[in-house]
Amino acid sequence: MTTRAAVADAPAPARGGLGLAQGIALYLASVLGTGLLVLPGLAAKVAGPASVVAVAAVTLLAIPLAGTFAALAARYPDPGGVASYARRALGPTAARATGYWFLFGVAAGGPVVAVLGARYIATIVGIDAGAVPLLALVFLAVPFGANLFGVRVTGWLQLALTGLLVGVVVLVLAVAA
Repeated sequence: MTTRAAVADAPAPARGGLGLAQGIALYLASVLGTGLLVLPGLAAKVAGPASVVAVAAVTLLAIPLAGTFAALAARYPDPGGVASYARRALGPTAARATGYWFLFGVAAGGPVVAVLGARYIATIVGIDAGAVPLLALVFLAVPFGANLFGVRVTGWLQLALTGLLVGVVVLVLAVAA
């Protein structure tokens, strides 16, 4: 139960920060991301048509979790994200561990996602496989460039990309059905 004192003690949202839709888009992209494009194919080989239901269920179940993180971000705006929530709930050691997991995950996952995206584009457009490393560098450069304009621009870009990803998934589910 929320009290007026707890609401009054909550820090005000940062000016120029992320909105609810942007926060949800960032969360969905971080949780679902390109795995939403790869895993259904792998699952379809193993589970057949039931995999479509599983992917749809995972997507729907991610929405309440996204809302939870958005609410936490609105109540406790802190650039530390999940690590700052871990600090509040579990202390500084848990916050450090969480921060390192995210750092290593992004450092290892970023190039993998870039190569995966480059391979998708190369396959769809019919570009030679030798261009994949160059395309992957472009995929890595776009988020770095967007971040130069601040979190608000990056949030809107992520919202557009997540909308595109959801559109692709809905189209694939409709065609598969």
